[in-house]
Amino acid sequence: MEKSGVLTALMVQDRIIRYSLQMLEMLQREMGADVEELNFLVEACPLDKEELKAFKSIIQRVERGLFTAFKEVIEYLYDLYEVFNFEITLLATIPEEFFREVERLNIPNSINAKMEEILSFIEDILQLEGKSQKLYALLTPFRTYREVIKHALEFNKQLFESHLQRIE
Repeated sequence: MEKSGVLTALMVQDRIIRYSLQMLEMLQREMGADVEELNFLVEACPLDKEELKAFKSIIQRVERGLFTAFKEVIEYLYDLYEVFNFEITLLATIPEEFFREVERLNIPNSINAKMEEILSFIEDILQLEGKSQKLYALLTPFRTYREVIKHALEFNKQLFESHLQRIE
């Protein structure tokens, strides 16, 4: 493999990690603000007993599960980035070894697998949106998160595949 091909692979992998990390950190911050806002909205627009029970269940899932999932994936990405940067430094003078290591790390697929776990969690939460129009409205931020993550998954896949085809 030519050095330019290795450099391309390096740059693509670096961007996939960084963009995914930035996106997940932004979503995590937004989700925290949205949960606070949703609690205010529920006070302003009272829910019936069943809706309130479902809403509290949703907020509990978000606070105990989804926030934890985001935190774990973000930590994973930081660890992956650290390993990736170490590998770059260690193998910088051996392009063929570096490319094999990049393939071994399987960065786009491992990142997408982690983001799919978050997506699955969000899908689980959204199953309660059909209980009422109010719950459907309150869950709007989570439908938005779902779409952002779906687009990120596709972006990572397309970016990697389009550049990998050019360097092979």
